[in-house]
Amino acid sequence: MANRKPTIVIVGAGFSGCMVAVHLLRQAQQALRVVLIDRDDAPGRGVAYRDQPECHLLNVRAEAMSAFPDQPDHFLDWLNNTYSPCHPVGVSEFLPRRIYGFYIESLLASARQATRRGVGLEFRSDEVLGLRQIEGGQMLLRLRSGGHLRADQLVLALGNPGPADPPLADPDFFRSPRYLGHAWTAPGLNAIRPDEDLLLVGSGLTALDWLAALQARGHRGRIHMLSRRGLLPQPHRPAAPQALSFNPLELPPRVLPLLRRLRAEAAAVQGRGGDWRAVVDALRPFTPALWQRLPPEEQRRFLRHVRPYWEIHRHRAAPRIVDRLHSLVRSGGLQLLAGRLLAFEEQADAVEALVRPRQQAGTLRLRVHRVVNCTGPESNYRRLNHPLIVGLRERGLIQPDSLGLGLLTTAQGALVASDGQASERIHTLGPARKGQLWETTAVPEIRVQAQALALRLLRLAGVDARSGTALRPDAPRLSV
Repeated sequence: MANRKPTIVIVGAGFSGCMVAVHLLRQAQQALRVVLIDRDDAPGRGVAYRDQPECHLLNVRAEAMSAFPDQPDHFLDWLNNTYSPCHPVGVSEFLPRRIYGFYIESLLASARQATRRGVGLEFRSDEVLGLRQIEGGQMLLRLRSGGHLRADQLVLALGNPGPADPPLADPDFFRSPRYLGHAWTAPGLNAIRPDEDLLLVGSGLTALDWLAALQARGHRGRIHMLSRRGLLPQPHRPAAPQALSFNPLELPPRVLPLLRRLRAEAAAVQGRGGDWRAVVDALRPFTPALWQRLPPEEQRRFLRHVRPYWEIHRHRAAPRIVDRLHSLVRSGGLQLLAGRLLAFEEQADAVEALVRPRQQAGTLRLRVHRVVNCTGPESNYRRLNHPLIVGLRERGLIQPDSLGLGLLTTAQGALVASDGQASERIHTLGPARKGQLWETTAVPEIRVQAQALALRLLRLAGVDARSGTALRPDAPRLSV
């Protein structure tokens, strides 16, 4: 046992988990065992990049998708030198998501080949169902396959959970084959017949992806898209970078003063011929600090009143995807609805959805063949029923945050237990940290977290790391 390698287990092989593994393999200077576990057998692909049709595009230009914070051109260089050297890719292109999955796969393979002697990566197509502590502070992980795995450090790189079912008084319909509870499934998309009428619940980026895929498959049926406010993601447009003319951190820690100042800033920029998108982008480096300054009641006020509008301006879509949506509306193939879903009444050959339109009296009945849940992820960890999450929750090893956005963590991503103690064995990154950081679901934020977490894990495991790898985050730009 004295010569046993330290073992770091990463649960989840999407972007977050794979990038932690890549940095561990690249930085470790002593013997180390890295185990990457995922239910699927394609590490690097994740839900966002696995089995995606050609029409499902990244929501960010190619120039901003490098996996390494200190190498901003890495993705573009890989595209033009390795993936498609005969067909150069421009910096402003929105590429198919599946290509990014190939990129992450290639990073993992390269890191695996370049490790020092004694440093190894194992991939297991399996699922962690629970854990218990054993001698020496190690954890014994229980696997769905029936086996067990010892770990010195555990990383929950779970990405975005699936969506929750709409809140209805009678949930019986959710067991019907006419209901697709998770839009991110290729079998669900393939089950749609070209002439079927559909109800898409949600009008965000997932719904836009579904529209694009349906059009690519020649779908001819009528589509209804329903959300509480009927808001749609804004398209990306070229926008010259702008430095904010004020320091957001000097404003009172309340939502309303910040919102008014941002609107005034956007109006001033547009008055000079600029674009509001540059203002939203300039705020991004400040967002975690701004969020953490807000008292809990102000955070809840933001979630109730501002969040839907912030989401459509901050998380924008590829222009051609938005253009297709508006074209479908003009042709009569798509109806956009704002309202509240009340109930479903299933019939022999269809289903009727009962909807209360926003700011209107009475109700509306929509007769469709299938209902697709395109709402966002269920981020409230009190409601997640995966065995690992349930077990950690029941044992008090994790603590959902009070806003229902994720898990309580330290600034380094260590999970905080129900007794308030920070773990030195279990960490997380990405969407699970939204309650603390708010801005933590996209590549530019997760790539920094992955690199920093890998260095922390090596230190905790007693493994020397390559020198010169300390992170120095870019300072926000100000023009005051």
